[in-house]
Amino acid sequence: MKKTISLGLAAFAALVAVLAIVGSQSPAQAYPEISIGLSVNRDVLYSGQDFTATAHANVTCSWDLEWNGVVRKADEHPNVDFVTTYTAPKVTKVTKIPLHGTCVYDAAETPTAARTTAAWQRTIVITVLPRGSAVSPPVGSDLPNTGGPSKLFLAGGLVLLLSGAIAVTVARRRAEEAEIQASRA
Repeated sequence: MKKTISLGLAAFAALVAVLAIVGSQSPAQAYPEISIGLSVNRDVLYSGQDFTATAHANVTCSWDLEWNGVVRKADEHPNVDFVTTYTAPKVTKVTKIPLHGTCVYDAAETPTAARTTAAWQRTIVITVLPRGSAVSPPVGSDLPNTGGPSKLFLAGGLVLLLSGAIAVTVARRRAEEAEIQASRA
């Protein structure tokens, strides 16, 4: 009986050990997942303003960033950001200019090492506004967002204020007179 129990425990322990060894490491986990990204600090700006583009990857990457005909290149090591700044051109109307980012990396660093090189691409659209569109002053004498002329609202408010003050004063005088007459009686 003891021999059967100890044999069963040994078989169970061996099964647990085999499952732990085989189950903990799958072939897909031999390489870390690829993380490649492109970001900007702002995607709407006025003529003449700067924006910063940041490219990052956890693999060795040959970067090409192109915006408004200007190409910037860099070869970056894993986990080292490629940061570059662009200046918006002078425009007369709202203009959308794409920022194209391309990362060419060695596919041998990836879990799917079937190819020798691979490329990752992303496009972010940057909107450039003309300087004259920053603020438009209100037109005419109207109060903004009220729907009516400012003088009419001012006069109406003063009339209501004055009539309310008169009504309160008259009511207080009548109450005082009634109180005085009641105390005399």
